[in-house]
Amino acid sequence: MRRISYRIGQFFRVSAASLSPLSAAEAAEARAHLPATAWPLFAATARADQRHGLSVLRALLAAGHTESALLQAALLHDCAKTAGGVRLWQRVAAVLLKAFAPRRLARLAAQPAPRPADPRRGLWDYVNHPQRGAELAAVAGCDPLAVALIVQHQERGAVFPDDPLARQLLVALQAADEDN
Repeated sequence: MRRISYRIGQFFRVSAASLSPLSAAEAAEARAHLPATAWPLFAATARADQRHGLSVLRALLAAGHTESALLQAALLHDCAKTAGGVRLWQRVAAVLLKAFAPRRLARLAAQPAPRPADPRRGLWDYVNHPQRGAELAAVAGCDPLAVALIVQHQERGAVFPDDPLARQLLVALQAADEDN
């Protein structure tokens, strides 16, 4: 029940966050943690995802994290949702499918990308956003560790088995992402 109420609240927070652009101070806060070449990627991200990225960034900073790669990943981990044109209804559908029909969502994720006009495309983009986001972040000049964190940010279990620092940063990113 707690998870359901969290998701309902998240829906309303996302809806409200999409109404206003970032303030100059918020934009400056994000810019301070991104390479100049990655700023256009963040700026092109949906307002709700920008605000979410800032919330994740702030949570990590409040927890004492200062690793540049982690902070870049915090801001950009959902950037591909916008690049894929994922609409709000598709986000809601993906969350519901993940909760109630995870195998169906996994099958969709494993398929080749549907044509852009196909209604399933937004769902496909949503579930495949970590890989696409990592590709966009790499092209934008982000730290290779940030790219690795973005591509893994929704993976659970034995990720980065040979790199304890990367594993620790991923756990921190996932926790901040879940809580914000």
